[in-house]
Amino acid sequence: MDPVSYIQSGTVTETSWRYVLGEMLWRDLIESLKEHPLSFTGLWCDGTYVHALFMQPDMQPLAASLLLENNRYPALSSARPVSAYYERMIFDLYGAEAMWCQDERPLVDHGLWSVRGPLSGTTDTSEKSPERHLVFQPSDEIMQAGGVQASSGPATGGFETPVYIALATDNGGQIRRAEAVNGYAHRGLAQRWHMSRIEEACRLSGRVAAGSSVSHQLAFCQAVEAACGQSVEEEVELLRVVLLEFERITHHLFALAAIARHAGASLVASQCMMFREKLLAVATPVLGSRLLMDHIVPGGVSLQQAAEAGELCRHLSELGEEFYPSLAALWRNYPGLSARLSDILCVDRSMCDRFGVDGPVLRAAGGEGDFRRLLWAYDGVWRFTTGREGGCAEDRVAVMVAETGESLRMLRDLGPRLGLTAGGRTELSVTDSEGIGVSEGPWGMVLYWVTLRSGRVERVYVRDPAAAALMVFEAALSGQDISDLELGRASLGVNAAAYDG
Repeated sequence: MDPVSYIQSGTVTETSWRYVLGEMLWRDLIESLKEHPLSFTGLWCDGTYVHALFMQPDMQPLAASLLLENNRYPALSSARPVSAYYERMIFDLYGAEAMWCQDERPLVDHGLWSVRGPLSGTTDTSEKSPERHLVFQPSDEIMQAGGVQASSGPATGGFETPVYIALATDNGGQIRRAEAVNGYAHRGLAQRWHMSRIEEACRLSGRVAAGSSVSHQLAFCQAVEAACGQSVEEEVELLRVVLLEFERITHHLFALAAIARHAGASLVASQCMMFREKLLAVATPVLGSRLLMDHIVPGGVSLQQAAEAGELCRHLSELGEEFYPSLAALWRNYPGLSARLSDILCVDRSMCDRFGVDGPVLRAAGGEGDFRRLLWAYDGVWRFTTGREGGCAEDRVAVMVAETGESLRMLRDLGPRLGLTAGGRTELSVTDSEGIGVSEGPWGMVLYWVTLRSGRVERVYVRDPAAAALMVFEAALSGQDISDLELGRASLGVNAAAYDG
């Protein structure tokens, strides 16, 4: 049988897309996943069950739940390597052990927490290191590659992402193996969401990943609205698309500036930031925030001057017509820039499939992975564009530059469809239920699985592209020059805060 059949052989729950499996059926599911390409979205735990979420070919969710027995469960990482991240997080937070897992390293608890498995409901006190600081224990694989000869972040005095990268290198400075240590940016999001008010939970979702507030809050609000069995007005959907595409533009310009700076193209970096600042200067009085936080709320949107959104789209598209063509040409023609980026961290389709990578990284490797097609508000506005297949930093840059132009075009097309009422706001009738929301963030799919209980948010599971980005970053560093570390990191969108949770 295929994975879908195994899952649907389980016990039906009140949620139409979730089934409870016994352990033997769960093991059969794992074996079938080794042979079938069902899209894996994530794995999470609530202290009683472990839940695996998948996306069917028609983009409908499908979840399998397994009751923990002696706080253990069979690992999925033998069939889906990216699930190793989730298994490590589950063990650190809940103490639930993934049997036969592919990676036993701690993820966020490195022996310094006062309690083991803080969300498990037990009071198992941890023996803390007397030095009171994290001690890195290299894996067997990195020792076989020659041991740790170099490292990066977070206490190096620079502006690196807060993740420690241990590197085994050869005498010429070429990386043989890389290994990441996380936890420096852990904020305890799972506990902070637990039994929070819906408005507070929405606000917290906007702070999961810098530069992706809109996509996170949109997915959260969609999940809450789906759990309530309600939808928002048409103009609200359109306004949300405007916010989502404006976030993509500003994020891509910021990321492109960082890539250009690391590549030594200061002029290109300054032009990206100049264009970004001009766009933000026009948008901020209408939206009410440069950071684009808290504009999407359950049941609606919250803008300072919502009635001017259509006019804002016109102004932004005019700025795009003025500045974008020359910026795109600068990226294409800047001396030596293409050659500098052409062999940096090449990520092919097989690597994307192995780690569950989507977004611009997948599109630069010849794939699609764009979840905007799930939102009806994009009908007649969005069109899939790619053509790149090399998967290197140059291809990722080309995709982001093209997407910036496409997003500006979408704002131009959406402006005339926005009226003066801002769509209003739907009052939600909160019931005990669960729902899923999906959006396409700047780096790929953002998904929220929200459980509501007694008028509050009982549990939140979030899937951000950061997990796959860091895992593919580790794998793709082999064979790269150590001087390309920061350039490669910027081109893949490694975000330690979103990864650490």
